[in-house]
Amino acid sequence: MLALGTLIVDYLRDAEAGGLQTKVELREQRGSLTHVIASDLATMPVDTVRSRHVQALLADLRADGLPASRASSVVEALRPVFVYAMGRGLVRTSPLVGLTPQRHKSPTPTVAMLALGQQVVAWTVRMILIAFVLAAVVLFLAIH
Repeated sequence: MLALGTLIVDYLRDAEAGGLQTKVELREQRGSLTHVIASDLATMPVDTVRSRHVQALLADLRADGLPASRASSVVEALRPVFVYAMGRGLVRTSPLVGLTPQRHKSPTPTVAMLALGQQVVAWTVRMILIAFVLAAVVLFLAIH
């Protein structure tokens, strides 16, 4: 059976020849897929790769210091590879089904407004204290 690393090489060659992606997209995808090619996952037969194997690779990459966003790009780069494998009849399903990329969580509007309110209160208190100190200094100077 075809190893995942070989499949990736075939996919990249066909993707480049097909011209369906820009050179920049291919370069980014190739960069992300090098993490897979450099791993033990590359030697596994394509039809034996499971979600747990990909998750283990991602855990290893994060443990090695790869940022979560970069690890997510590895998953996103693998998605079309497995679509390619399905198209060639090498696998029936993708092991990436159910794996969602880790996105940076942006605060909800409520959380953002509460944080803004806290900052406004903190700065208001600071300004009141500064005004109080200045008033005290002015009164002290006026008396003396």
